Parts: sequence; C-alpha cells; structure tokens
Amino acid sequence: MQSLSKQHGLTAISWVIVIAIAAMFVIFLLRLIPIYIDGYSVRESVNYMETQKELVNYPTRAIKKSLLKKLNINSVYSVTAEDIYVTKKNGKVIVEVDYEVREKIVGNLDFIVSFNEKITIQ
Repeated sequence: MQSLSKQHGLTAISWVIVIAIAAMFVIFLLRLIPIYIDGYSVRESVNYMETQKELVNYPTRAIKKSLLKKLNINSVYSVTAEDIYVTKKNGKVIVEVDYEVREKIVGNLDFIVSFNEKITIQ
C-alpha cells in the first residue's frame, strides 16, 4: 500500500459526482437567466413610463395598455394585464407591476421567481 503522501487526485467516482453537480448548476443558470433578463426588461419599461409626464392625464386603462404594448415589443410575455395595477391619487399616477414566473426544472421541482416594480408619475 502506498503512503498518503504519494496519492494524488480524485477517483473516477469523485469526478462523476463533481461533474454532475457542476451540470446541475449550469442547468439552473440556463433556466434562471432568461427570467431575470425579462425582469430587467420589465423594470426598464416601467422606469421609462416615469419619464412620460403626460400619462397623468390618461385614463388608467390607457396607461395599462401602453405598458402592455411596450412589454410586448420587448418580448416579455410573462406579465399580463392582471399583474399591472394603476391607481390615481392626488394628481399622481402609481403604476405597479407585481408578478411571478414559475419555471420547471426537472420532475416536480420548480423555480418560482417574484418581481415587483413600482413607480409614481407626477
């Protein structure tokens, strides 16, 4: 039997386990990255609305429709009209987008990612 000082490296089983764990993390990342890219697009669309001061004069339905149209142009399909809340209060318009995305990983294991973006237009 060789002494411990002469033994180096991992066994084949250890390498298989390390590669399997690394592959699992790669799969997780490949599933999560598109969700967060869409979340960034939603944030940018909502923040753009904050610069549109004339929206204060629009009805709430038109504001919601405008945001949905912008999200559709940016290919964000995870946000629906039910996820957008527009309220008018004291001459201000509050736009809130509150939604969650569920992504299946394997079997009955899912990722659930929640997003909430809120702005006030004055």
